[in-house]
Amino acid sequence: MSTMELQSLEDQAEAVFGDNADSMETLTQRAGELLPPDAIVWECDANTFVFSYVSPSAELALGYPTQNWITDTTFWAKTVVHEADADQAVSYCASETACDRDHAFEYRARAADGRVVRLRDVVRVVPPMDGHPKRLRGVMFVIG
Repeated sequence: MSTMELQSLEDQAEAVFGDNADSMETLTQRAGELLPPDAIVWECDANTFVFSYVSPSAELALGYPTQNWITDTTFWAKTVVHEADADQAVSYCASETACDRDHAFEYRARAADGRVVRLRDVVRVVPPMDGHPKRLRGVMFVIG
């Protein structure tokens, strides 16, 4: 993808993120209006990377039931991220999160049917607020 196309994805994600206090349902509704149907909106704990929300579009994009993302605490790192990219993707996200930096990165993902899909993950670090710990919110775009 060109630099302009990558920036466009990041701009689209920012439009979906809106205010940090917005509910995940609001973000998913916004995503339905602004993003391709296979874009995945998600939220996880910034310390444990345990997902608390994954949009229904995850099933369309990768074929895994959304409940798997939430109930299996290592699902993203061990199942979704391709084993050849797992160490780098997880390390990069962890280091940027530790510095409270919003970030975007690409990695290969394994779909439930065995396909390898390229994702661009745009991540916002949400500081602690309203009794919630620091969280990450993101949009995964299928780019290949």
